[in-house]
Amino acid sequence: MRHQKQGRKFGRKSASRHALFSNMVSSLIEHERIETTDAKAKELRRIAERTITWATSVGSLVGGDKDKADAADRARVVHAMRMAQRVLKHRPSLEKLFSEIGPRFMGRPGGYTRIMKVRNRHGDAAPMSIIELVGRADESSEPGKGKTEKAEAKPKAAKVKAEAQPAKKKAAPKAEGKTEAAPKKKKAKPAEE
Repeated sequence: MRHQKQGRKFGRKSASRHALFSNMVSSLIEHERIETTDAKAKELRRIAERTITWATSVGSLVGGDKDKADAADRARVVHAMRMAQRVLKHRPSLEKLFSEIGPRFMGRPGGYTRIMKVRNRHGDAAPMSIIELVGRADESSEPGKGKTEKAEAKPKAAKVKAEAQPAKKKAAPKAEGKTEAAPKKKKAKPAEE
């Protein structure tokens, strides 16, 4: 029985597994969207959510002036950055986490990532997924704006299609009788000598 043995091992030793997830969290923070296997995405979500939570816990303190913050607040920020740095080794990604992503998810109680199943990988048929941060920068900032544009685009396309179809029918009416197909031309064979 596998009681209290949560987590996947992925056929790796622990050091290799920690390095894998450290790099994946770094890529997720940097690009805000990555494609990986389904199992890795599910494990990555646990680690990434924990790391982002450290940034959201001090999100209000990072954005303000450092001179105005008292010693206790500065100590909280340093502690949170060091705890996140245990997973996130890449310094620019760590800075982006605390300067952009932490304040963005400030009032959100978890659920910072989304996993979407995409396809099966060609070659070994491994199920692939996209894991991304919720509310990414390239998504529409106003809720419902993206849906409105798509909803407007569909009726317009349908209207154009409907206008084109009657024009087709008028231009080329079908003959009711059967038409004979023209005989196929045969290729001439080269003369044998």
